[in-house]
Parts: sequence; structure tokens; C-alpha cells
Amino acid sequence: MLRDFFRTLRSYTLFEAVASLLLIVIFFWSFSQILGGGSSADDTYTEGAVGKILVLNPLYANFNEVDRDITQLIFSGLMRYDSRQGAMVDDLAKVTMSEDQMLYTFVIKPGVTFHTGKTLTADDVYFTYHDIIQSEEFSNSVLRANFSGVAITKKDAKTVQFQLDQPNSFFITNLSVGILSRDYYGDIPVGDLLLDEINKKPVGSGPYRVNDEYVASSRGEGKLSLIRYDDFYGGLPVLKHLVFRTYSSVDRLISSSSEFDAVGKISGDGAKRLADEGFAIHPYQLPQFKAAFFNTSRPFIKERSVRLALLKSVQKDELLKQLPDTTPVDTPFMELAQDQWVNKPDVKEAQGALFDAGYRYPDPKNPGIRAKKGVPLRLTLVYFEKSDAGKTVSEDSLTAQFLKNSWDAIGIGLDIKVYPPDQRSEMVSKRDYDILLAGESLGYDLDTYFFWHSTQATELGSNLSNYRNFSADALIEDIRRYFDEARKSKRLTQLAGIVQGDIPALFLYRPVYYYASQGLFDGYALDKLAFPADRFFNIQLWKPVK
Repeated sequence: MLRDFFRTLRSYTLFEAVASLLLIVIFFWSFSQILGGGSSADDTYTEGAVGKILVLNPLYANFNEVDRDITQLIFSGLMRYDSRQGAMVDDLAKVTMSEDQMLYTFVIKPGVTFHTGKTLTADDVYFTYHDIIQSEEFSNSVLRANFSGVAITKKDAKTVQFQLDQPNSFFITNLSVGILSRDYYGDIPVGDLLLDEINKKPVGSGPYRVNDEYVASSRGEGKLSLIRYDDFYGGLPVLKHLVFRTYSSVDRLISSSSEFDAVGKISGDGAKRLADEGFAIHPYQLPQFKAAFFNTSRPFIKERSVRLALLKSVQKDELLKQLPDTTPVDTPFMELAQDQWVNKPDVKEAQGALFDAGYRYPDPKNPGIRAKKGVPLRLTLVYFEKSDAGKTVSEDSLTAQFLKNSWDAIGIGLDIKVYPPDQRSEMVSKRDYDILLAGESLGYDLDTYFFWHSTQATELGSNLSNYRNFSADALIEDIRRYFDEARKSKRLTQLAGIVQGDIPALFLYRPVYYYASQGLFDGYALDKLAFPADRFFNIQLWKPVK
């Protein structure tokens, strides 16, 4: 048969032969697309990212940014963050609140199903929040703390209630967590859920479902394919396929730039190099900052005069000249004015604060470290970073050295210690540092409770400065308790004044990030992101550029 085919082909003219072969190729390509569920370039959007996909489970997605991006598309929650409004809105359920603002009632919308086809019910909501998140075996302590003291009740197949023990105007933001299917996840012990293989084959109720399971190469690079879930209860996206490619480093990502349409988050030199590859670079900022947190329980640091000297001696503008993808920040309340006297650098005032507190140079003819009662003023600064010989100088290492030089100049000795990230939890819980160089993200609600309230100055809390001020506590509680925005704004201004006066940290800068795009797709919005994953809020509106 094959011999007859080629004999017939030889009898054709050159034009007839080429045309016949072309038709055969088109036929088999079209047939393979039908069998394999392939997509055209117009309905497939591909993103590149540095990192790995670790756990595709929304209850742990805050541990890894790549996981958060993808679970945002696979899962849906009772609420979701609208990055256009900068506010929480209904997602798979409608919410009502009681008059005393302590009872939240959610009624699931009609037609909400998981990717298995099973209807999402109150059992699944209760399973997610009560059976898992509130379990003592649940390993995400931050998420579990958000539901401490909350009574969760199933009223019927479509209705779930959350009863608070006191009003909390920020509570609603906790309800954007993706809902897990009891049928699919229910047989796994809560303590084992984080590491279970089921997280490689997630099932949610979001606009996309997993098409091909993620597999990483020996170099840590991999690919995950998502396909549109056509029974999604919300508006269906135009894009049928989303592909995520992960790379082990910025260098590997940039050298592979022909493999993707966009990068969701990149900064610094990486953004410039992608621009050189023809990508359009779109800047955005998140509600997060980098600071040097002063451990106010430690010797020396517990003295306000020392903290004032540490603050006033740093020429922040000079530091930021070396960190171009940043903007200055002087308070943890970033939307407030930042022009207070205490934040203005003045080396003479810094030296005066130390002198007035009794710190003298041991030998005026040989300047060096100051001392008080014979005890040298020497501190330890800690930060966490992966060791990677041969890489360029990191932001943290550059910042730490700048701080050291600034404080050396006024007689404060500084030892810099760098630890791997896997030691962070233990060292932070023990508060084993004088100064911690770290970033903080305020997330969706700008709630300062976990960062500055006295009750969080514990091993399990996130009050990194061990800051305690009962007047500040009262304001933090008041801001949480009341929903009136004018009242909250007034209290926030008062709180900012107290925190600035106490100097629990040296607030440094906000990073600038970039969305890099080849310009093949349109519809994304970057105005009010709380996390990079929020760019997918309006994924239904994304479309190819014709």
C-alpha cells in the first residue's frame, strides 16, 4: 500500500505533490488536536515564574507565592478580593451580617460545583473551616489563629454561620480561603494533609482545573497545565488553557523567555533583562515593607535613646539610591503621612541621644565602639537568606552592610549574622536577635493586630519587636471593633503617632515589582493588588490581543 502511495505521488506534478502533502499534514494536525484536547495560541496563556510548585492546597498557599497564584485559579472561597475596588466581595456565597456585627451568615449560590461535578454544600464549608482550620492538628498556625474563638454552624445544606465573640471589621478577609471538598479530601488526617500526594491533584470549584499534573525536572524546573472548568458558576474566561512554567533561577527564566507570554512578578535586574528581550514592564506595589525590627526586650535595645540613635543615624535616601526598585516608607501604616520629626535623619541628634544616655567612647583619641559603665555597645543583626555562592549581592546583604556602616559611624558596633530560611521559624519564636531585618505583608485588611499588639509578643506571635504599649493595644482593638471608616482612620492616625514615638523598628522601604508581558494578552489590572495572585481576579476578562 505504501509503495502504491509513493508511485501515485510520483505521477503528480510538483504543485500537486506539494499541495497533497500539505493537506495530509493539516489533516493529521487537526485530528491530533481533537484527540489530545490541544489549544491554539489564541486560547492559551503561559506564565513563567522563579520557584517551585510545592503544595496546591489553598489552606497552605500563603507559604509559597507560586502556589498562591495557581490555587487562586483552581479554588474559590466564600469571599474574594476585588483588586479593582480594593475590597472583599461575594464569591461562591452571599453574605449577611447581624446588627451587632458578630454573626456572619453565608448562603451558597445555585450551581456551584467542584471539578468532580459534585455540588458544593455547607458540609464542604464546615469541613474546610471547622474540621481542618480549627483543628489543633492543622499546621498553618496563622490561618488557625484567625478563627480562634469563632463558632461555626451548619444551618442547612446551603447555609453556614460564623459567630464571633466580639466584632472584628477585618474578619471578612479571612473568608476568601478556597473551599475543599469533603468527599475528595475527607479521608486524610489533618496532620498529614500538608504533605499528602493529593495536593498534586487538587480539586476545587474555581474557573480552572488541573489538566496535566505538575512534574519538576532534576534542575527544579517544571510545567503545570490548567484547563477551563466549563461548569464554573461565575462568568467563563475567554482563555481555555493556562500554563505555568517554573524555573530554578532568574537566569534560567530569562534564557527561556521564548517559552512564556508573561511573568507575574519580577524585580530589579531581572525586569530590565526581560525588557531587553522585548517584554513590556508594568510596575506595581503591594501592602508590604522591609524594616529593621528592634527587639525591645534585649539589653541596649530596650532603651529608647539607643533606638532613636539607630533610627536617626541612617540616611535612608542614600540607601535607596542603591536599591532602585524601592520607595521609602517610615511607618507600618503606609497610607499615612510620613513626615514626622523622628523619621528625619540627623547624625548629630543620633550622637546626642547616645551621649545623653551615658554612652561614651572608651578612648576619645581612638574612636570606636561606645560603652556605658564599661560595657561596649555592640548589637547583632539577623536576616535569613539562601546560600548561593556566586550570585549578585542581595538587597538584604546590601541593606545590612549599609546599616552597619551607619551605626559604626556613631559608635554602635554591629555583628551581622545570616541564616538559612529554614531556621527562621525557630529563631523568630525565640526572638534570638537584637535587630531583625525582615519584610512584612499586611495582606488584604491592613490589620495591625498580629504585628503590634502586646498579646502577639510571644513565641507564636508575629510581633517581631516584642513591642508592648497598652495605649497602642487599645487603639488596635478599637480599629478592629468598629466598621465606621472615619473612626478607624482617626484611630489609625493616633496609633501611628504612638508607634512612631516608641520607635520599635526602623522602617525602610516598599519594594516595586513588575508584571512583564509580551503584549499578546490584555485585560489584567495591577492597581490595588494585595498579593500578586490578585491579578487573576478578573481572569474572565483576559483575552488575546488581535
